Amino acid sequence: MNHVIAVDAMGGDNAPRAIVHASFNAARNGIPILLFGDIQLIEPLLDEFALKAHMQWRNLPITITHTTQIIAMGQEPSRTVVTKKDSSLVRAVQAVADGHASAVISAGNSGAAMVAGTFILGRLPGIDRPAIGEFIPTKKGSIFCMDLGVNTDCRTEFLEQFAYMGHAYVKIVKNITNPRIALLSNGAEDYKGSMAVKQTFDVLKNSPLNFVGNLESRDMFDDHADVLVCDGFVGNVLLKGIQGTVRAMTFWINEERKKSWVYSLGLFLSKGLFKNLRNTIDYSRMHGALLLGINHPLIIAHGNSNEISIEQSIIFAHQVAQQQLITQFNSELKKTLTTKQAAFEFVAAQKSTAMSDQAQL
Repeated sequence: MNHVIAVDAMGGDNAPRAIVHASFNAARNGIPILLFGDIQLIEPLLDEFALKAHMQWRNLPITITHTTQIIAMGQEPSRTVVTKKDSSLVRAVQAVADGHASAVISAGNSGAAMVAGTFILGRLPGIDRPAIGEFIPTKKGSIFCMDLGVNTDCRTEFLEQFAYMGHAYVKIVKNITNPRIALLSNGAEDYKGSMAVKQTFDVLKNSPLNFVGNLESRDMFDDHADVLVCDGFVGNVLLKGIQGTVRAMTFWINEERKKSWVYSLGLFLSKGLFKNLRNTIDYSRMHGALLLGINHPLIIAHGNSNEISIEQSIIFAHQVAQQQLITQFNSELKKTLTTKQAAFEFVAAQKSTAMSDQAQL
């Protein structure tokens, strides 16, 4: 089955140009694309890219669905998803719900994407807030961090659910039987963190998960955990801080190179090393993140994604659909939450028995 990918052509800082360019390139590689957006803007862009490639884009597996509305980055998510039903985002998500596409991607308003995914595609039982996560490179591999942006205010039960979703996702994707779960905090000590972090610490400590405690951001690259749990506000600041640091380091290296021909020569001789390093840490070339906790694949790309990142997101969405990754994840999460409930009932039964024994004494 050749899975169709629904694409929100109007979402993101570089829309529609970067989105359409990426869709054109992905379609050239055989991925069927269903583009949602203003056809008066999309078709001229496809004509331009096809002319440069000396081909006809109408021969490619691209279908355009015209929409009349756009959900802007700064608009309130819940209300606009309800009122802008002919927006490119809502129509793209609806295409997956209706079975016309296997997955959807958007680089637009992430809050609106979360709301649309939750209400149109459906939330999983036991999950109050779907969340996005990404693998961040570390010294010995990667660490899966969630939430990275869609839930800025989180209660303890949300953070607990992120831990269970992270456990299930890493178990499926990385084939790690018992992933190590850590809480992002301002100190490794048990008593450190915000009120929500401290309360979540106590909950996870008594859970069936492999909880290894708090983890500081400076230590997250040292292979202390497989999953890092945080709220969307902190996670987004963390991610963008890492991205900014990478850009700053690149700038500083280039500035030093200009000071001496010796430095320039050294960098030239090390260009292979720097190329490999760039491929590891260049976030502009990475795909978007899955929204976990819903029934179908929805990939949320970075708002400033370029055509390379969007194309990678489309390829990722196609792979997710082919591998039925969300079906596998949802099944594993259900088993994990069942284990949690069984553990909770066991502890409750023990407490009840202890109280009964004390009463008899």
